[in-house]
Amino acid sequence: MMGNSSEYLGFTLEGEEYGIDILAVREVRGWTDVRQLPESPDYLLGVLDLRGEYVPVVDLRRCFSMPAADIGPTTVLIIVRNADGQSLGIIVDAVSEVYEMEAGQIKPPPEVVKFDRRYIEGITEVSGKHVVLIRLEQLFDFTALTMAVSAETVSEE
Repeated sequence: MMGNSSEYLGFTLEGEEYGIDILAVREVRGWTDVRQLPESPDYLLGVLDLRGEYVPVVDLRRCFSMPAADIGPTTVLIIVRNADGQSLGIIVDAVSEVYEMEAGQIKPPPEVVKFDRRYIEGITEVSGKHVVLIRLEQLFDFTALTMAVSAETVSEE
């Protein structure tokens, strides 16, 4: 790694490139059926039993007001972990590559566009394409999702 650089895992949604901090990525895996939870938000598809840990699985497309993911054998699930050790699965169209970026390469999102900027770390250009860097801990309340999953799985045991 260079001086003041960070690595991001790139992925696509609707043909657009996004990235998340590689240090948050626990694993990348193919689709596995999840257990649906009643009365959950439309973006929460259910939970995945990952080696004895129930991990909430969300459709990132729904969070970004895109059509729901077309779940199939090529669906990719990225398992991420926050600073408190809570895990979350996010469904993406495809994983592209790992990008190494210097802090100066990352630009803030434009001010004129009206949207919630809390979860956007910035935008950068890599090999002629723009990559939007996402702060998952700002987009999702890991604690609330984990508690909802824990309450539901305990009530059914």
